[in-house]
Amino acid sequence: MKGEKMNSKIIAVDFDGTLCENKYPDIGAPNEELIEYLQNKKTDGSNTKIILWTCRAGEHLQKAVKWCEKHHLYFDAVNKNLPENVEWMGGDTRKIFANEYIDDRNCSDFELPFVKEDESSIKSWAEKEIEIACKSERNCSESKDEDWDYGCACYESALKAYESLVEDGHSGFSISITKHILNRLIDGKPLTPIEDTCDIWKYSHSISGFHGKEVFYQCKRMSSLFKRVSVDGTIKYKDVNKFCGIDVNKHTASYHSGLIDMIMGDMFPITMPYFPENSPFKVYCEDFLTDKKNGDFDTVGIFYAIKPDGERVEINRFFKEGERDFVEIKADEYCIRKLESRSLDICDMYNLQIDFRHDLFDDSYSIIARKDKPKRQGFTISLSSSDLHNCTLKNFGRLEQLIFKGIILGMDLDVKPLEQYYEHLKEERNDDI
Repeated sequence: MKGEKMNSKIIAVDFDGTLCENKYPDIGAPNEELIEYLQNKKTDGSNTKIILWTCRAGEHLQKAVKWCEKHHLYFDAVNKNLPENVEWMGGDTRKIFANEYIDDRNCSDFELPFVKEDESSIKSWAEKEIEIACKSERNCSESKDEDWDYGCACYESALKAYESLVEDGHSGFSISITKHILNRLIDGKPLTPIEDTCDIWKYSHSISGFHGKEVFYQCKRMSSLFKRVSVDGTIKYKDVNKFCGIDVNKHTASYHSGLIDMIMGDMFPITMPYFPENSPFKVYCEDFLTDKKNGDFDTVGIFYAIKPDGERVEINRFFKEGERDFVEIKADEYCIRKLESRSLDICDMYNLQIDFRHDLFDDSYSIIARKDKPKRQGFTISLSSSDLHNCTLKNFGRLEQLIFKGIILGMDLDVKPLEQYYEHLKEERNDDI
C-alpha cells in the first residue's frame, strides 16, 4: 500500500564535474562553494535530504563517497531513492525523485566552476586550436594554404568528430564514455563479447599436414580473430593483436611474432565468449644472430610480459633456430649464444677467431680466442653453467665485458677499441655494462 508523501526537500547532486572537477576515473579538485552550500542545507533546519546521483559504480563509487566524507559531506542515499519515497511510490524506480537536481548538465540555478562555456564558445575554441595546428603543420611541410595536406586533413577530421559530440550535448563524463566506445571501433574491437556462433565466421584457408587437414576461419566482428578447427574437432582461437613483442633493449621497438603468439597463447588461451582488452599484452624479448648464414636472427629470449592491467608475468624461456622451427634451450646455452653473437663484432674489431665449446662431461664452457697475424698464443676462459644461468638478462653486460676485456688483455691487445665499443652500446641499448 502506498505511504504518504514526505515533506522534506530532496537535493540530488552529481559527482564528476559537479562536486569535483571531472577527472574520471580519478577525482579532481573539490567544488568548495557547492560543498559548503550542501552542508548549510543539511544544518539550516529545512529538513533537507541529499542524494548522491552519479554514473559511478563499484570501487569508483566507494572512492567518491569516501572523498565526500573527508570533505564533511554526508548523503541520505547513494544512487537510489530515499526509503520514505520508495514507500510513498509503492516501490523503487530507476529515476531518483528530488526537488532540486544539481549537475554539470543542468546548472542554470547554481554556478558550477567546472562546467565549460556554451556550445558556440566550445566550437570556437576547437576551431581556433585546429587552425593553429594546421598552420604549424603547413609550416613544417612547407605546403601552401590551397594545397591538400595530409596532417591538416587529419586535424580537420578530428574537428568534425569533436563538433558532432558537442552538438549531441555530451558532458565531461558522457564524452569519456563515448571516447572509449569510439576508440574500440577505431581499433577494430567489438563493443560486446563475441560468442562462437556460425554466423560470425567466414572461411579463410586450409592447411594439410601430418595430422590431417586444418581449417581456419576469420571472425566477421573482429578481423584479427581467427578460429582453427583440427581434423579431430579441436578448436583453438587466435587474436593476432592480443600480444605485442617489445625489444627489451629498446622499449620503443615493437613487433608481432608467431613464436610469441604460440608461447603466450598457451599461457593465456582465448575462450568464448571473448571480449578483448583495450590494449595488448606487452611481451619483452630480445633476438640476435650467432651465425650470419641464418639471416636476421637465430636466437630468441622471452623474458616477461606486462598484462593489460599492469601485472608483470615472468616467463624466461629461450629458443634457438632448429631444422624446421625454433626449439627451446636452457638459460646457460642462451647466454653462451648471446656471447657468440657479441663476439662477431669483437672478432671483426681485432681480427680474432673466437670459438665456444661445451664440455658435456662437467657441463662447462670454454671460450678460446686466437689471432694468427701477428702470430700470438691463444687465450682461453672457462665458465660453468651456474656462472651463466642467472646472467641471461640481469648482469649479462658486466659478464660479457669482463670476458672480452679479459681476452683482449690476456692477448696483450689494445683495449681502447673495446672500451669505445661498449660506450657505443650504452648509448644504443639498455644493457647493464
